[in-house]
Amino acid sequence: MFKLRAGIDALHVPYKGSAPAITDLIGGQVNYCFETMTAATPHVKSGKVIAIAQTRTKRAKSYPNVPTMDESGFPGFDATTWYGLVGPAKLPQAMAQRMNEDINKVMQMPDVMEKFELYGAEDGGGSPERFAQFMRAERVKWAKVIKEAKVQVDA
Repeated sequence: MFKLRAGIDALHVPYKGSAPAITDLIGGQVNYCFETMTAATPHVKSGKVIAIAQTRTKRAKSYPNVPTMDESGFPGFDATTWYGLVGPAKLPQAMAQRMNEDINKVMQMPDVMEKFELYGAEDGGGSPERFAQFMRAERVKWAKVIKEAKVQVDA
């Protein structure tokens, strides 16, 4: 998505996780990397790396001075990391609803909210329908990127 929006050709270096990617960033083997706020935050706070832009559509409360990609000249850029809880297709509706309600309660606990906000994790919780709608939108967005970038699987 970044290469398309920036109109550049950059080498994608796949890593097996955040730790080796950040290690190479700190060591100067790579010039930049897109990383989760959870993984990057300790290194940003220690001064080992700098936060250039956020890939979400609005600034995280924990990083109010770091602009979004949109604010940095890449309109509509939205490439957030997200996590969700899914179950088997035959999970009873009542059980799914109860799990959703319990998780939403936990996510509203002050100590849990404080930890999430510390790492820029926001906008969590909601209904199964909201999450399903979000996942559908993500599939459409990334399918478009894959098509426009002519991404292919190497055999």
